[in-house]
Amino acid sequence: MTYPAPTPQPGELLTRSWQRSQTFGLQRNHAADPCCLSPAALRRRQQRHRHLLSLLQTAMPLFEQWQRGRDCRLLFADADGTILLSAGDSRFGDRARRLALATGARWHEQTMGTNAIGTAILEQQEVSVLGEQHYMHANGAISCSASPVFSPTAELLGVIDISSEAGEHSADMLLTARLMALTMENALVSEQQDACWLLSLASDAAGLQQPWSALIALREDGRLLGANRRARQWLPALDPAALLRQLRQGELTPWGQGMALLSRKPAAARPRPVAEHSPDTAALKLLEHGVPLLLQGETGTGKDHLVRRLHQQSRRAQGPLVAVNCGALPSELIEAELFGHAPGAFTGGHKAGRTGYVRAAHRGILFLDEIGELPLAAQTRLLRVLQEKTVVPLGCHEPEPVDFCVVAASHRDLETMVAEGRFRQDLYFRLNGYRLTLPPLREFARPAFDALVEQLLQELHGERARLATGLMDSLHTCSWPGNIRQLRQVLEVAGILADGGVIEAHHLPELPAPSGKRPAQDLKSSAERQIRQVLAACGGNVSEAARRLGISRTTLYARLRKRG
Repeated sequence: MTYPAPTPQPGELLTRSWQRSQTFGLQRNHAADPCCLSPAALRRRQQRHRHLLSLLQTAMPLFEQWQRGRDCRLLFADADGTILLSAGDSRFGDRARRLALATGARWHEQTMGTNAIGTAILEQQEVSVLGEQHYMHANGAISCSASPVFSPTAELLGVIDISSEAGEHSADMLLTARLMALTMENALVSEQQDACWLLSLASDAAGLQQPWSALIALREDGRLLGANRRARQWLPALDPAALLRQLRQGELTPWGQGMALLSRKPAAARPRPVAEHSPDTAALKLLEHGVPLLLQGETGTGKDHLVRRLHQQSRRAQGPLVAVNCGALPSELIEAELFGHAPGAFTGGHKAGRTGYVRAAHRGILFLDEIGELPLAAQTRLLRVLQEKTVVPLGCHEPEPVDFCVVAASHRDLETMVAEGRFRQDLYFRLNGYRLTLPPLREFARPAFDALVEQLLQELHGERARLATGLMDSLHTCSWPGNIRQLRQVLEVAGILADGGVIEAHHLPELPAPSGKRPAQDLKSSAERQIRQVLAACGGNVSEAARRLGISRTTLYARLRKRG
């Protein structure tokens, strides 16, 4: 994979910045004195930009992968230059705080002189400011690279900055900041509310899925809604509506000197509530007020899907949803994975430290799946975090405040585990603020089952997908030992084989005879019995039987010949 080379820094850019710094009346030898927000004002500012901060989390893996073993900090500032987020190596963090590279500080050229954040804002382009290139002598010990983040309509939203000791700077800092900014911009383009089409353009097919590809959001009729920065460079020579007429959905198409890909944007509507399977109104209301939820039910009953719905419908939708499978955590690293650790805290830990799932869920929802698998030692630390709303990463001494809602889930009988001493009673009571038991699929009433199937079909295959007449009856007779997860897999396979159209019995995968209260029936045998019954009711009239079954005469004849 090749990455675009960083844009060379023009000398004129820094020259202009120094001239502005002089015009502002700044003295190079004076101590820099940034304006700093109060904690309350900072929280309000972060709340106002919560969606941007949540998008930043989707780009964080780029920084975390690049940053390993490096002594640097990632900063995100709004369009005013106020730092809203700081993350990265804690060793450089001490110097960063002394220089006011911390949340709440405003790094604008007017007060701080030439610096990566402030200069990127005024120039509206990426910039590196290395050591003594800073206007203020006090900032000469650090080097910074910053890339602006633009809205789909080219409005400046903020700046991503990576800072380090002056001697630790490397050229790929600017590249990493740029890729993170592009990732955020592409997410903003993709979620344009009225967009129906997303058009990607790149020099080759491999580049179409990369952050630096051109991305354009279009209405149904081809009118432009928004674009990322690469696309805006090409827009003067583009006719998006004409391209929309020429391209076929989902197919790679040669375009100019490169390739184009047109994709249909999924409907942005929230999932519809569906009878028993919908998020419980009381659960959502209690979660909004910080009451912990405990979900119980068999494996595959949709606990994870319910949590996603609750997250989408809650006031924390702009914050992260951090899902943790407690049964999948490596036993020797459980506490480090959950609560994070400082660099070098223990042998085998990440050299750069680890945020941990608890801190990653700040201002969002922490979903602890299979909570019954958590060892007692980790249960004790988790209880303390839930009680005190603070976490102390391994190797650290200062507690960090955390703000999240917690949802726990288990298919085990936690009350029995408490009685046997395998689960802390006080943690059980802390998590069991409100218990919601999800029924197995075999206990769904018929209207709820039908509605769930229709919803899954629409989510998986779109509006055209539907079941042939009688097939819903066949599906409902199965006891579904894998519950909703198994049903979803069956519908996914069947819809693909049916090309997103009418699903017939021969599209269904073979299912093992499941055990349960209801006798299991092979779906294909059930469908064939349905055909015999309909044919008998129609007096052997194949045309009428095909009409009632919702299939063509050709398909019905083929099924009859196959049956012999």
